[in-house]
Amino acid sequence: MRTLIRCGALASALVLGACGQDSTGTQATPLLDADVATVVADNTGDDVDMMREPVFFVALPLGGPVTGPGTGDFNPLGCSYNATTQRIECPDVTRSSTLTITRSYAFWDENNVPQDHYDAQLTAKANIKTHIEGERSGEFWSGSIVRDRDLTVTGLLGTETQRTWNGTGSSTVEHSRHTEDGDRSYTISCTLTVDDVVVPVPNGTPRFPLSGTITHQCTITFEGGLRDGQSIQRTAIVTFNGSTTATVTVGNRTFDIDLTTRHRGPGRP
Repeated sequence: MRTLIRCGALASALVLGACGQDSTGTQATPLLDADVATVVADNTGDDVDMMREPVFFVALPLGGPVTGPGTGDFNPLGCSYNATTQRIECPDVTRSSTLTITRSYAFWDENNVPQDHYDAQLTAKANIKTHIEGERSGEFWSGSIVRDRDLTVTGLLGTETQRTWNGTGSSTVEHSRHTEDGDRSYTISCTLTVDDVVVPVPNGTPRFPLSGTITHQCTITFEGGLRDGQSIQRTAIVTFNGSTTATVTVGNRTFDIDLTTRHRGPGRP
C-alpha cells in the first residue's frame, strides 16, 4: 500500500526547502507535529470512550444494549463467558459501517481469583482487550486504522467513585492523509502506555479523566515525493485534567484536543 506526501502547489524554493529539511530526523517539517497530534487525538477519543464505559460492567455477560453518558460502543448483547480463557468474549460491533470492534473482558476479586461475571461489591479489577480496524475520517484527516489495547482497571472493589487505568497498546494508520494547509500523507505506527489515568464513575452527567497520561511512541514514514522512504520518530504525551479538553505535547508544541469531537486545536510553544 502506497501513500503520497506533497507540500502544496507552490514550487518555490522556500516551500521545497521546508519539505526537504529534516533529513536527519532531528526536526519536524512545519506541519508534522500537528499531523501527529491529529492522529493521537482520534486515538484518545476511542480510549476515553472505553474508559467511561465500565459503569455498565453489571450488564455482562447477559445484558442487553445500554445507552447513556460514556457508553461508547458498549453493547453486551451476545457476550458469553469462556471457561478456557476465563474471559467474557463479545461479538464484533460495527460502527458507522466503517469500523469493526472486537472486545473481551476479564474480572478478578480482591484475592486475584478470576470471576465469570462482574460483581459490584466483590470485583476488584478488570481487564479489557480491544481490537479496532477499518476506516476513520475527521476534520482535514482520513486514514485506514488498526488499533489494539490491553488495559487493566483497578479500584472496583465495593462502592467506588473513581477507577484507575493502566496498560499498553499499539496503533497503525495507513494512508494518514492530512489536508489542512496542503496535502500530506504518511504511515504512522505507534506503541502507547497508559499511566494511572483516573476516571470518575459517571453520575448521570458526562465526566472525563481527572489525571494521568497516555504516552505514544510513534514512527512516521513518508512515502512518495522528496522524502520517500524517510522515517522519523515522535513522542506524543496526552495529559488529562478532568475537563472535556485534554492536551497532547508533540516535540516542543502543545495542542488542545476535544475529547468529545476529537478535534485538535492550534499548537502553541
